[in-house]
Amino acid sequence: MPSDNFNEQGQINNKPPLKSIEGKVQLPDFDTLRRMSTHDPAGLEHLRKTLCQQVIDSAPQRAQRRLSGLMFQIDAKRSLAKDNLQACESISHMMNESLTRMQLLLKDLRTMQSKCMALSKTSLPCTPNAATCGAHKTSAKVIPFTRNTEALSQR
Repeated sequence: MPSDNFNEQGQINNKPPLKSIEGKVQLPDFDTLRRMSTHDPAGLEHLRKTLCQQVIDSAPQRAQRRLSGLMFQIDAKRSLAKDNLQACESISHMMNESLTRMQLLLKDLRTMQSKCMALSKTSLPCTPNAATCGAHKTSAKVIPFTRNTEALSQR
């Protein structure tokens, strides 16, 4: 059965396979992607890059550089692989390593948090000079800052 992008022989029709809504490329259905992988691998690769770039462009500014670097690493893994399966395994291994690092960081953070909470529950030992043993001071002496107008005028 032909789809919007392919005729009965599986050849690509003149219509572009990239559907656009509000200027953004949409992911085609599975059958279209499968046919593209067989009959138009260059078009599928273009679609992949376009969709990935859309994700990067829509990310917060602070994350875009990191995402672009990650995309570079993924592209490098794909180009070094002998076939698609090896590329998939390599990228999956990369994701697993990243997840393991994040889990270790979270574990370290929880350990530090537990230690800080334990320390905050213990009170400092009393000294013989302390007027109020065990009482925590909740105020401090405020030191006013004076503006040095002489230094400002020399700038």
